[in-house]
Amino acid sequence: MTAGTSLGKRDRARAFVPDLIPEPADRDRTGPLDAREQRDLERIHEARDNHQNARWMRGKALEAAFRRRLYRGEDGTRTRQGYLDDEWDGISESAAYLEIREWRLAAQIADTCERPAPDSHVRALVDVAEAQDHQTVARWYAELRRHGQESGRRVTAEVVANLADYLMSGSMPELDTLFAPRQLPPAKPRKQPSEPAKRSAGGPVAGKVVTHSGDSGEGSFQNFGMNRDGEPADSPATESGSWTLSATHIDQLSAWLAVQAQKAGISPDRAADFLMEALANDAPLRDWIQAHTEPGPGRT
Repeated sequence: MTAGTSLGKRDRARAFVPDLIPEPADRDRTGPLDAREQRDLERIHEARDNHQNARWMRGKALEAAFRRRLYRGEDGTRTRQGYLDDEWDGISESAAYLEIREWRLAAQIADTCERPAPDSHVRALVDVAEAQDHQTVARWYAELRRHGQESGRRVTAEVVANLADYLMSGSMPELDTLFAPRQLPPAKPRKQPSEPAKRSAGGPVAGKVVTHSGDSGEGSFQNFGMNRDGEPADSPATESGSWTLSATHIDQLSAWLAVQAQKAGISPDRAADFLMEALANDAPLRDWIQAHTEPGPGRT
């Protein structure tokens, strides 16, 4: 057992309290840390890890409140969003579901590595963890961190995204190759539509509206296709069953997604998946549209 492992298990067994954090004070010291300074540094790192662990605990708490339907309040009428407004500083339902989606992997990594992972690392791995299993992905992540420490290389979110891509493709990753510039596995062939839509300056692109079922009860907690009150959404669009989006809008959206994906170090397909997940809860978009279209000062 290494010293680091022993320290990690000791720290996990002890509840962290703020009084353990050393008081900020100027010290004119040089050279190696003495025993007291080393202890102070360990407590600073305990505070860091306590914060990260509290993040996945939030996700677990939110899922418990949603799946047990505890959000409904004493009178039984409060909605999920009303509960978030009252008790969670008004975060949106889509943001709450992102925390719910990530907490199991974050908890597994914290247990496997004996220290939590940054949010960006968990987010890069959550898709493959759901497709495979959390424990396997956490073990690979622990190996990646160990390899990076031994070889003196930083494990960045981009490196972790490389690991996720290799695991998702079914390949056995060589840890050294993950630190190279982003290398995506070969893309799976996509089924081409029988009549591909042509992009033109102003021609519309026709599509289908996909309706989602509402809350199916305990065990189904994603609110895709629901309104703010947690009921199935009704709108003229779902009745008509079709919509049109101009090719210009398609081009602009695709270009924007490609730029944002490059900044985040992920593929455009993955960025599109995240965008669709965020838009699945239509309440924030509806509120934004209403705020910008309803008559008000300076508007006609």
